Amino acid sequence: MLSNLIVTNQKVILIIDQLNRERIALKFIGSLLHEQGEGKEIKTLPIGTQLKHVASFETLLNECNNNNNNQLNQPEPTTKTGCNIILPTLADLLCYQTPAYIFDFINKLRRSEHVRRVFLWASPQNLQHPDADYILAGCEYLAELVLRLETDTTLSLISRKPGGGVTNKRYTCQVSKTEFQVSPLLDASETNALAAATKIEAAHEEAVKAADPGGTFKIELDEDEVVARNALTLPYERTSEAAEGNIIYTPDADDDFDDEDPDEDLLI
Repeated sequence: MLSNLIVTNQKVILIIDQLNRERIALKFIGSLLHEQGEGKEIKTLPIGTQLKHVASFETLLNECNNNNNNQLNQPEPTTKTGCNIILPTLADLLCYQTPAYIFDFINKLRRSEHVRRVFLWASPQNLQHPDADYILAGCEYLAELVLRLETDTTLSLISRKPGGGVTNKRYTCQVSKTEFQVSPLLDASETNALAAATKIEAAHEEAVKAADPGGTFKIELDEDEVVARNALTLPYERTSEAAEGNIIYTPDADDDFDDEDPDEDLLI
């Protein structure tokens, strides 16, 4: 499911909608959280002209802090603490606030220990700001996970790990009545590597079948094989019987032998 890829430990999630479907933003993100059992602690900002008041943003931060304190005072607090924040679309925010304030507010949410995740939806077609491209790039910089809805059947996902690692993967998607199914979409190099591995495995199986047509191992030996085995002499086996041990010494020309017994004066 798509929620398994989105509802993770990454804190700031940016959804770039190239299909211009802002009207389903809140419902779409809410369904992802509900699939992972985190639909109870969802906080949102008011929409419309109330977004021009800074107090609306401060109120949201205070609500997150108060909600987290209430969870800590419970006798058995839940393991998943903090709120999931679903911000208005980037187009709506830019209608009432400056880019600098939006970036600062997202950064405050990211640093808050009382906020579990922050979701921001952006449709490039609806961004009327003259610096829309730079603003969207700034949001991508702040985000730890960027979901890009490319077409009705494909999407891409960029994930930044705390250690600095970055993954960029593309998926095919299929929407049913109950869930959003995705499957990895291999690029050209991965497809070629998979095809080559499959070809090598098939060739290996054919070679095994050719070497052993029966498909079984032969354990017993026939009569000829037994005779050949018994006639085989291994290198470590002795090829002759041991003879009686004798010491044979051949004197050299320079040897000095004395015919007299040097011990003849001893009473032995």
